[in-house]
Amino acid sequence: MRRPVLGLGSLTLLAVMLSAVPASAQSTSAMVRHVGPMAYDVTKETTINGTVSSVLSKPAAGMIMGSHLLLTTSSGSVDASLGLFALRGKGALSVEAGQAVAVTGVIKIVNGKQVFMARTVKVGAQVYAIRNEHGIPVTPQARLRAAAQPQSSVTKGFLR
Repeated sequence: MRRPVLGLGSLTLLAVMLSAVPASAQSTSAMVRHVGPMAYDVTKETTINGTVSSVLSKPAAGMIMGSHLLLTTSSGSVDASLGLFALRGKGALSVEAGQAVAVTGVIKIVNGKQVFMARTVKVGAQVYAIRNEHGIPVTPQARLRAAAQPQSSVTKGFLR
């Protein structure tokens, strides 16, 4: 009687192990799918050149949270969202009204309005990293860690 129970237990264990395998064998494309209105797709990036008309450290009514650059471009006004950290900490974005900038990012529709989700902001010769290639904001702590790594392409909050 003991032998069939032992065999049944082994069979059950094998069945559990085999059922777990397909869950971890998903393709890479399924795991990096861009889903949702705020998903960042680096293949849809564009660069906007303009003049800063206003720097908002806090959002105005109707804007998404975080700081914003309001830009004047040849085709009109653009709201460039900088997220929560771009203007904070060591290596933060340094920009003021009247400066020419080149902002790279993705256009999103949020609450019925177009918002340009900035990934990098170029001011003069400095390129500041605002978000990574997945759209995740670069924190002041991440800027400090990147600056401490000499082989990194990100130095003191901006790209070389």
